[in-house]
Amino acid sequence: MIQTIFTKFIKSKKAESQLWAPDTMLFWILYGIVLGFVAVFFVIIVAKTGSEQATIYGNLESMYLSQRFLKSPECFSYKYDGILMVNTIDAKKFTSEQINSCYDPKNLEMAAFRITLSSTLIKSFEPVMTKNWNTNREYAQKPAPYNVLVYSDGKFYNGELTIEIQNI
Repeated sequence: MIQTIFTKFIKSKKAESQLWAPDTMLFWILYGIVLGFVAVFFVIIVAKTGSEQATIYGNLESMYLSQRFLKSPECFSYKYDGILMVNTIDAKKFTSEQINSCYDPKNLEMAAFRITLSSTLIKSFEPVMTKNWNTNREYAQKPAPYNVLVYSDGKFYNGELTIEIQNI
């Protein structure tokens, strides 16, 4: 009796295992199609992200020159006990004399800059510009404003630094 139950069980399992393909074939086809679309979508996203990281901007020189105003101790950056605080502007240094000592264009063909500092909590600042800035012309490039800290009267305030570029 046990042998008969065992043989019936083995025969029924063999029959079921041989019939799995027609029952689930549609599922596997749809699964393969969906997986293919997901893979293509993933490859496209990764390719776009990777190519954006390797973008070389056409105005690389003026972009690096404008970074000078945010990261150089000779320009507007605030120094505390000999430590340079990047992206922190010292309000006392934000003058036309300071920008011209920090960036001295040798001729009128070099990039010209006009920098505007604004903050909602402290006095408004006059825009400062380099010697070769032409007030009769518009700027050629105006990148997005930089969020900076402004150090004034012993306190830090949130601010925004806008750099406009001519002669690029």
